[in-house]
Amino acid sequence: MIPDLAMPITPRSLPPLRGGLLGMYRAAWFALAAIAVGILLLSMLHPAAGALIVGLRLLKAAIVMTVATILFRRRQHDAVAALLSLALLLWTVTSSFDFASSMTGIPTILDRLRFLLFTLALLLFPNGEWHPRWGRGIAVASVLVFAIGTTEALHGLPTHSFLPLAIPCVIAAIATLVIRFRTAATDAERLQMKWVALGLGSGVGCILAARAGVALTAQMVLPPGAPVLFEALFQCGIVLVALGFLVSLLRYRLFDVETAVTRSAAYGGLTLALLATFAGTEATIENVGQAYLGMGLGNVSAAMAAAVAAVLLNPLHDRISRWAEQYFQRDLVLLKQDLPEMLEDLAATATSAQLAAAILPRINTAIHATRSVLLGSGGVAIAADGVLLKDVRRWSSENPRLDNLKACDRHDPLFPIRLRLSHPVSGAAGWILLGPRPDGSLYGREELGAVESLRPTIRRALLWVTTREASHDTQRRERRALRRELAELRDRLDSAGSGKP
Repeated sequence: MIPDLAMPITPRSLPPLRGGLLGMYRAAWFALAAIAVGILLLSMLHPAAGALIVGLRLLKAAIVMTVATILFRRRQHDAVAALLSLALLLWTVTSSFDFASSMTGIPTILDRLRFLLFTLALLLFPNGEWHPRWGRGIAVASVLVFAIGTTEALHGLPTHSFLPLAIPCVIAAIATLVIRFRTAATDAERLQMKWVALGLGSGVGCILAARAGVALTAQMVLPPGAPVLFEALFQCGIVLVALGFLVSLLRYRLFDVETAVTRSAAYGGLTLALLATFAGTEATIENVGQAYLGMGLGNVSAAMAAAVAAVLLNPLHDRISRWAEQYFQRDLVLLKQDLPEMLEDLAATATSAQLAAAILPRINTAIHATRSVLLGSGGVAIAADGVLLKDVRRWSSENPRLDNLKACDRHDPLFPIRLRLSHPVSGAAGWILLGPRPDGSLYGREELGAVESLRPTIRRALLWVTTREASHDTQRRERRALRRELAELRDRLDSAGSGKP
């Protein structure tokens, strides 16, 4: 069972959907789903665009409708999830075809309704609260803009003011998200906001890039595959927005947002750097050819620019990836940088319990683990963080053969991840046991890779400390035995001096 990480609903929140409201939501959802399915079937039977574009739209529709269905089934009583689910179904309908040339104002009205539902969902996300309070004014303004847009679609107004009015409403709604992120009371709510920000940022970026590309097609000659690329960017943008809201509302794998943001920033930065390198190199080579050779180099300049970009691919990727990790996964970077040096300092003086007490909280903070344990040789718990030692002993009694344990057991609720600390020469063994993250999910490759990279350092430090402790214990036993022998010898001398037998 995945724990509920969201904040509880307060009196200022929207109430759960029940009774008549729930019935209306279900009826509207099934009606829109039927319309979307019908349009998808119609597009397959009578395609209005090329096969690739129709295929992209069908793929987008399948993903977005799946997201809407999951929200409908898993969060049926949640008002924010209901608004988003209906908005996604409407988006599936209005973005699947170019309706302007084949139908009247009905698709336009549906698009205006999608704007209203989506804006309201942004204003109320994630807990149905009007925070800040001026968000209600934005909601009222959005309703008025929807009314203006609907009237324009029905030719009741000769104006075209819907889009200039709708854009400020959406921007203001996103501004309320920023405010709620900064004033969030829990880490889970901040992570929800980060997932939405990632989906909106990447999705809107793809949509704007597609729109800009379509606008450029009217002014310059582009390669034959450009329309398909722009369509793919547009449909991918819708999918990214939908997936960002899905992960956030389901509150599962929330803690993967740092990895997702890091990869997105790295790939986005790499793409921009390569494009800038290609464009700048091509322009430079072309200008040099015209200045010194008196002619354009044509395809030669493009080939040379592509070669320069290919040579710079790996250095740029490494540098941008390191920057993204430093900025978005700072806890992991600090863990890999600071822990080895700290262990070298502690290994000379600290006890094994002190060593474990320094290691485990840092690992938990970096990878968002709920609990962790460091076991010494023989399965003896040295220290634990986030869990009671009696629970560790119970787990050890249920798993007496530690050597046969798998590194990962998703069905183990207490410690699904086990990292063995074995020494190849001495054979001394230890274990790092990790519990799941607060949402019940396991760790990504980056988190486990960071802990894996520290295993040799932790193993050496633990071996040094345990060897030193064993040596000290031996010396203490020898000193106690020597003191006993000296005491016995003193007693004998005293007895001999007193003349007693």
